[in-house]
Amino acid sequence: MNTNELTVSQVFQQSVVPISFGASFALLGGFFFGCIYSGLAKNEKQISWLLTFASSFVCTLISIPCFFTFWLSGWDIRMLGIEATWHTASVCFFISYLILDLSLGSIYYRRRITFLTGWFHHTLYIVFLLWFLRMRTASFFCTAAILELPTLILAAGSLSKVWRCDFLFATSFFFLRLVLHAWMIAQLRLHHRVESLWIVAVVVYPLHLYWFHG
Repeated sequence: MNTNELTVSQVFQQSVVPISFGASFALLGGFFFGCIYSGLAKNEKQISWLLTFASSFVCTLISIPCFFTFWLSGWDIRMLGIEATWHTASVCFFISYLILDLSLGSIYYRRRITFLTGWFHHTLYIVFLLWFLRMRTASFFCTAAILELPTLILAAGSLSKVWRCDFLFATSFFFLRLVLHAWMIAQLRLHHRVESLWIVAVVVYPLHLYWFHG
């Protein structure tokens, strides 16, 4: 086993992990039900985008300092292997979102959870993210979370027509999820300490192509 690799048991023995999961479930759940009971989300479509909006907003926010540091380093892919506690907490947050979106979605917006973009996508990401925690590469997720910016734009537009901007969504999706992602695949293969991380990026890439085509 790689000296940097943790077992699943060791991952959950880190105090930040159960604390982050508990806080994430509480915050996301509170936001979800608060928006429903306050009347901010009035129909199934709006309700189905609440968790995605909250998650993409947080992920975009946490990615900004990471991506800025990555840019200042001269796009040094080795910077994505430096870990901090908040990186781990961020991965736990996103896993919490994926779990809640499936569980609450099964109750409140079942028709909007498709197999490919819901059950398959979320389950695949949960597996990958748990592997990130085992390989201590949560910092990569925090930098790559800038890819959630198009999702944030789409989610905002789905909650309110006033915030909808198809051009901004399509442009950000193309440059971040297609161009940047493709570039990172090559760089991960050449420079990241986790030699198989680039394979994960390759597996995810066809989903981006499918969504962009749609």
